[in-house]
Amino acid sequence: MPERVAVFMDGANMYRAFRTAFGSARYSPVKLATELAAGRPLVRATFYIAAVPQQMGAQLYADQQRFLTHLKQQPGLTVWTGRMAQTNARWYEKGVDVKIATDMVAMAYAGDYDVAVLVSGDGDLAPAVHEVRRLGRLVENTMRRARRSWHLLQESSKFIEID
Repeated sequence: MPERVAVFMDGANMYRAFRTAFGSARYSPVKLATELAAGRPLVRATFYIAAVPQQMGAQLYADQQRFLTHLKQQPGLTVWTGRMAQTNARWYEKGVDVKIATDMVAMAYAGDYDVAVLVSGDGDLAPAVHEVRRLGRLVENTMRRARRSWHLLQESSKFIEID
């Protein structure tokens, strides 16, 4: 029986990596998830992102709303939105890493997938990756080489460079 794959995409992390590497963050999350599944059954593709509030700027808010509308129309893609919080005039993404970690572990515990593909370079997710592997699942970490996390590399079963 082929390995079932679930893809977990850290939207903000991917945006920064793709902008830096390619000069654009235009890509199809569904196509990326399908390519990362590499012919194995794709049981879930989830895109995680913090919703931009209007206080961050009218244009930024409008652009993200168009982007989210586009994402939510993609068949086979689940979109989860966290929130932004402001501290000392600086905005921070809240809840996204925790949701990715929770979904990865809960779905592994439930036996929903055999291989998790984590598209992120955020080392804060290393404990979740460790737990998923402890539960007997494989974890393939995918990111641009320059944005990869040493901690994720140590915990993951495999690293796949996006180029």
